[in-house]
Amino acid sequence: MLRLTLKSLTLGSMVAMSTATSVFAQVPVLENLQLVQAPSFSCGRYLRTYIVKPLDNRKGSGIRCVKLSEGKPGTTVPRLAWYGEGKWGNATYRHVGQAIYRNSNLVGFASDIYGNGENTNNNFPGNLKMQILGSTIRVTGAWNEEWQLVRATNYNPLPRPRTCGGYFDQYKVSDLAGSRQGSGLRCVLRVGPDNTTWFGNGNWGGSTYSHIGTRSFNGHGAADICGAGFGPICNNFAWGSLKLNPVPGGFDVTGAWSEKWR
Repeated sequence: MLRLTLKSLTLGSMVAMSTATSVFAQVPVLENLQLVQAPSFSCGRYLRTYIVKPLDNRKGSGIRCVKLSEGKPGTTVPRLAWYGEGKWGNATYRHVGQAIYRNSNLVGFASDIYGNGENTNNNFPGNLKMQILGSTIRVTGAWNEEWQLVRATNYNPLPRPRTCGGYFDQYKVSDLAGSRQGSGLRCVLRVGPDNTTWFGNGNWGGSTYSHIGTRSFNGHGAADICGAGFGPICNNFAWGSLKLNPVPGGFDVTGAWSEKWR
């Protein structure tokens, strides 16, 4: 009886192992598993985020962080200002632009930021034709692209710029009173109305920021680019809250800010 019992146990164990092996063999093995990345980049709550599509056969991608202003025909106030970056083919680029009405036409001005590893070095002194078509902005003339408004997109920003290149008035930034620790860069567009639109970045107390500034009828304002890679500081500065006071060698910026641009 004992021998029979042991034999039965052995046979039962073999059947169980065989069954388990059969079950395990039916479990699918996941190979080359790819997770779909959720859209993670936006320009922040105070700017509009656009993705860029070519109107020709070029390959590339990019983003535009757009600040709308109040410009209208017969004035030199911008209708919009923007910071843009991306890649066409294997060439990286970065630029700042503004669009102003000439009669009923919206004319764009833009300049490349270069000297930080970018592959392009171009200037566009009013040779961009811009049309705002609902949630789309079409840019023709020297460019041939369309911007589509999105909430967020999959995009990895370029490294932060440290210099503006030759198409801007470049200023180094420090605290006007000398009490705050920090430094920064301001790239002020030369094309279009003087001292109107700029891109800035830097840090205050070790916290990084980036922003786009421009002018409306009440004066200058700015909005932080709050996207990944641009810095965690995320503020908006209403029209007229920033005063750019010309001084020898640059500006003293007062109002909501207290900065020395030199």
